[in-house]
Amino acid sequence: MKSISTLILSSILFSSSLFASPDKELSLARQNQRMEFSSLIDGFMNEENQNKKRINLSGKQRMLTQRMSKLVLLIESNINKKSNQDKLAQYAMVYDKTLKGFKNGDEELGCIPLKIKSIQEQITIIEKAWTPFYEHLQKIINNQDNDQTSLAYIIANNEELLSLSNELVKRFENENKSQNYLDKAMLSIINIAGRQRMLTQKMTKEKLLIIKGKTEYQPKLEESIRLFDTSLQALIVGDSKQMIVKPTNEEIKTQLTKVSNIWQELKPLYEKGKLQTKEMALIIQKNPILLDEMHKMVNMAETTTEY
Repeated sequence: MKSISTLILSSILFSSSLFASPDKELSLARQNQRMEFSSLIDGFMNEENQNKKRINLSGKQRMLTQRMSKLVLLIESNINKKSNQDKLAQYAMVYDKTLKGFKNGDEELGCIPLKIKSIQEQITIIEKAWTPFYEHLQKIINNQDNDQTSLAYIIANNEELLSLSNELVKRFENENKSQNYLDKAMLSIINIAGRQRMLTQKMTKEKLLIIKGKTEYQPKLEESIRLFDTSLQALIVGDSKQMIVKPTNEEIKTQLTKVSNIWQELKPLYEKGKLQTKEMALIIQKNPILLDEMHKMVNMAETTTEY
């Protein structure tokens, strides 16, 4: 399905060709006119692509708040400790680098800063919450959390960082000024699919906390399961209320089927009350696979021209 913006740009290109002289030598004025059309189209496409990239990257930040928290719990439980410390260091660096990229730009990430007051204000708010969060992560990474003060801080504050990161996603999405339904729908799809990435990590974090006796997380887990399940169905069949169109792209449909198959295996384990050791091990093993396949789908949605 081609986006309306793509069709509009095709029309502009066709219209611009009407200005071309049948003669081999075009006048300087007409050459300039065609250059202006080309510049207009490039600018339009760059803006549209940047909107998608910002939603994807900020959605990834939202996910990382939960992935880092999950890893902290695994490290505290001495599950693949060194490997998970290395992963935690990597993802903490990614979060920090991306946050700075939103503020100052980052060529490697392809991130161009959006100099809008509401965006910059939210980035500043996140920075204030991230600074102590990052410091506590470093203590866990470097085996300096013997009294588990940093663990307690991460568990107590990760959902606030999640909420602040989510607000940045919403502000990026709200800055899209396009009046085209499909353009808006694509940003909504990237947002919802990106939220699915986060939920894969949040559910595992909540399951680990429940196993540790934190029964207050049971309602949160149930809500996370419900939200992942209903949102996945919306991505597969469409949902006009959430501005999600049903995909026609065969690669995206196949990718969503992969996600669904893994989810059907994991969902009963998240829902089960008391897990056997091997069942929790299966969640820990399969959870990153579910995340990876969901991440592929988000990237497909960002880069496709025919959804």
